[in-house]
Amino acid sequence: MSAEAADREAVTGSRPNTPPQTSWFEFLLDPSLLEHHLQKVNPDPSPVQLVIQFLEQASKPSVNEQNLVQPPADNRRNRTLKLLALKVAAHLRWDLDVLEKGLTIPVLNMLLNELLCASKVPPGVKHVDLDLSTLPPTTAMAVLIYNRWAIRTIVLSSFPEKQSKPGPHQLNMMSLVQQEKELTDNILSVLKEQATDSIMVLEAALNIKKDFYIHTLRTLDLLAADPSTANGETESSTAGLRISADELHCQVQFYYLMLVLKNDAD
Repeated sequence: MSAEAADREAVTGSRPNTPPQTSWFEFLLDPSLLEHHLQKVNPDPSPVQLVIQFLEQASKPSVNEQNLVQPPADNRRNRTLKLLALKVAAHLRWDLDVLEKGLTIPVLNMLLNELLCASKVPPGVKHVDLDLSTLPPTTAMAVLIYNRWAIRTIVLSSFPEKQSKPGPHQLNMMSLVQQEKELTDNILSVLKEQATDSIMVLEAALNIKKDFYIHTLRTLDLLAADPSTANGETESSTAGLRISADELHCQVQFYYLMLVLKNDAD
């Protein structure tokens, strides 16, 4: 064996046996793989990367027979991808700190709107007009998660961000970056317009003394298996993650503190 071949064999032999990254479509073909993947110590892709991949694929426009671009199809494939994204977020216990670090505002907005839909929040009705005390617990909690995120996003967006100058290799990405910025600005504009309503929703939660439930992988599976399930009024509710009234009140009061600090800074 030549010295060069021996060196090559030594390098190859010392290289760690890294398993290949699991592709998003493998979870689509076999959704049962997801829970096993998420239980790994350092899953690759990471949970937030999976959310991005699932929602990116589910939101891709379609092309009809006349080669005209159409909105994303409402089909089984895309519904399954959205469900997978929700299940990843449920695995993360809907931790906004974790989700915000890994997801852009447009992606997180899409994720939480899917949560509202899956939780059967009445479409077309302002959240401020909903009586949280009469809603099924997982439905009410979805409304609260969304409005907590709305207030949090408004506050965090008021802080200046460091802008890095693009290098030559980044110039071809400027168009995509600009598109995302415009989309983000549009979402922030809507959130700010609804800020008063979001505050009133959170205030209403302070008057509720009962516990809530937040969706888990199991409750989402139950809803997907039987779309006619009365959300939060069957076993799928009590099987969710319980959030005590005291814990919920602490979370709401924290967002009040964020608003106070923002107003003082302004």
